[in-house]
Amino acid sequence: MLSGSTGVTLANDALLVQLVRGALGKDAKTRDLPRPNVSSCEFVVTLHGSVRMPEERYAIEEVAHRLPGVRGVVNKIQTAPPL
Repeated sequence: MLSGSTGVTLANDALLVQLVRGALGKDAKTRDLPRPNVSSCEFVVTLHGSVRMPEERYAIEEVAHRLPGVRGVVNKIQTAPPL
């Protein structure tokens, strides 16, 4: 188990993935963006997907980084302008 600075204890990576997905849906900067695929291994979150603008990519990464218990974020989100 890993304890974050806010006192939240994460039992496993599956819980962390759920927390990241929930945070992306609640944050004003990311709630209307395409949802990335989220995975976690040893509390390092990996993000996959596609967005329109680099700013959107960074906003998603920022939300994931802010969560307690996240040891790191690997951002593999691609920027692809709409067709």
